[in-house]
Amino acid sequence: MPEGFDITAVRDSLGRLMKARDIKRKPLAKQAGLGETAIRDIFDEKRTDVRASTLVKLAEFFDVSMDELVGMGPVPLLGKIGAGGEVIFYEDPEPRMVPRPPLGAGRLMALEVVGGSMLPKYEPGDVVYIRRDHEGVLPEYLNDYCAVHTADGGTYLKILAPGTEPNRYTLRSLNAEDMANMEVIWASPVLWVMPRRSRPAH
Repeated sequence: MPEGFDITAVRDSLGRLMKARDIKRKPLAKQAGLGETAIRDIFDEKRTDVRASTLVKLAEFFDVSMDELVGMGPVPLLGKIGAGGEVIFYEDPEPRMVPRPPLGAGRLMALEVVGGSMLPKYEPGDVVYIRRDHEGVLPEYLNDYCAVHTADGGTYLKILAPGTEPNRYTLRSLNAEDMANMEVIWASPVLWVMPRRSRPAH
């Protein structure tokens, strides 16, 4: 397996490819020349590995690179994030892909910045990369730039700071009012940013 192999990333990539091709697990296994339960086994949460030969056949079937299949290829640009509190997820079953950041192995999500509340740190059109693999807030996330999902359904790009009430957080902007004592469902630090001027043409 490649360095940084993450079976969750494989599941994400495979699920996206299956949706785009509109193919179910058993037909996929048969058409790719695999055993009847091969695809079901990949999605089995108890499993942590996949045979290289299985990945090769799946990459050949979908006509994608091994890097893309195992989560080392481009990252899906899934939506927009900004000051308004709502991630606008794109409805395209085949999301636009953006380059993977350096040393960014595994399961990543890319979101396009909208609005100006985080200027000059983040500009509209920038792409931020986050990793969504757990709920809650880890202590090391405090005072960092994060994508933050709140209990009222909003998702913001903010600085995550401690609140003045137990289990609450203050979401800070660079040029807008703080959102004090918010209940946070999950937070994920911004791992990397691709400035809008560096984005590939599409």
